[in-house]
Amino acid sequence: MAPKPLKRSIILQQIVVLTSCAVIDLFAGSILEGMKRSIETLPGLIVMIPPLIDLRGNIGCALGSRLGSALHLGTIKPRFAMSAELRANVISAIIVSVLGSLAIGLMSLVTSLIVGVAAIGFPKLLLIALLSGVLSGLIIVPVTVLLAFVSFRRGWDPDNVTGPVMSTLGDVVTMSCIVLSVFLSGWL
Repeated sequence: MAPKPLKRSIILQQIVVLTSCAVIDLFAGSILEGMKRSIETLPGLIVMIPPLIDLRGNIGCALGSRLGSALHLGTIKPRFAMSAELRANVISAIIVSVLGSLAIGLMSLVTSLIVGVAAIGFPKLLLIALLSGVLSGLIIVPVTVLLAFVSFRRGWDPDNVTGPVMSTLGDVVTMSCIVLSVFLSGWL
């Protein structure tokens, strides 16, 4: 008899999480729509947006998955104390975020040149990629840790929660950080 409520619990978790994510993801599309002018005036930016969004979601999902496994195994306690394992996971997520952003900036320039899109130039593409990567990474990583800990404490499986939620929040946060980075790169 015990598996039946467990199945209902998992299904309920997924319905609540995925429905919330679907609604929240509309905001990322709205932000992209609001960026239409920036995309038109900064050629090459459109090449960079999809991989930057994907990178942040992947980093959040991977970190959430690692934390979920560590919480289930008991190697990390759901406390906001910086253990060695939690520190290693957080630092590696930030490093991957920065290195991935740099690679995306470079690949966006190369892709723009290959397909014949007049890119805004390597320094500006790199600056936008790096700024958006660092800013969104500094937001996504703590939110992932918080979400994994809170869901685990509430009896929800962090693997069922962090993946979809971090993918969705990664979209919204990264789009917001790209907008901010475009503004800052123009100001700098």
